[in-house]
Amino acid sequence: MKNKKLQFTTKWIAYTAMLTALVVATNFIPAIPTPAGRIYWVDGVVLIGAYLMDPLAAFIAGGIGSLLYDVFLSPAMMLPSLIIHGLQGAIVSALLHYVLPKKHEPLWAVTAAVIGAVEVVLGYFAYRCITLGTPTAVTNIPRNVIQEIIGISVATVICYATTLKRQLAKNHLLPDFGELSEDKKLTDGN
Repeated sequence: MKNKKLQFTTKWIAYTAMLTALVVATNFIPAIPTPAGRIYWVDGVVLIGAYLMDPLAAFIAGGIGSLLYDVFLSPAMMLPSLIIHGLQGAIVSALLHYVLPKKHEPLWAVTAAVIGAVEVVLGYFAYRCITLGTPTAVTNIPRNVIQEIIGISVATVICYATTLKRQLAKNHLLPDFGELSEDKKLTDGN
C-alpha cells in the first residue's frame, strides 16, 4: 500500500503535469519534412517520461499530452493519440521498471522503447486502415518508423548519455521502483 501513496504525492503530480506539458509543447515544435511525411518530436518526450516515471504517469504524460495537442490542431486524432501514445509510455515504463533487469539499464531502455515503437507503428497503421484504407496506411509506416527511431535516440541520449537520470535519482527526485518489490515481499511473507 505504501507504493499507492507514493504515486499521488505532490512530487508525482508535479512531474506528471510537467511531462504532460512537455509533450504538448513538443508537439508544437515544427515537424521535420521528409519524403516519407512529416516527422514529429513528441515520441522522444513520451519516452523520457517512460524512462523516468511509473507506467501511470507515463500513460498520462504520453496520452493526455498528445490528446491536448490534438484538441488544438487535429480533433479527429484525439482518441487514437490518447490510446496509442498513452500505451507507448505505459508499456515502456512497465517493461523498464518492473520486467527487465536493472543491469545495463540503457540497453534495456532501448529494448523497451523498441517494443513501444512497434505498438505505435501498429496502432497508427490499424487506425489508418480503418479510417483511410490499407494503401494509405502502408504509406505512413516509413514515417512512423523514422519518427520512432528519432524519439528513441533523443530520449536515450537525454536520459542515459547525459547524467540527467543519474542526477535525478541521486537527489531522490525519481520514484523508487524498488519499493513495489519490497512491499510485495512484506505482504507475501518473504
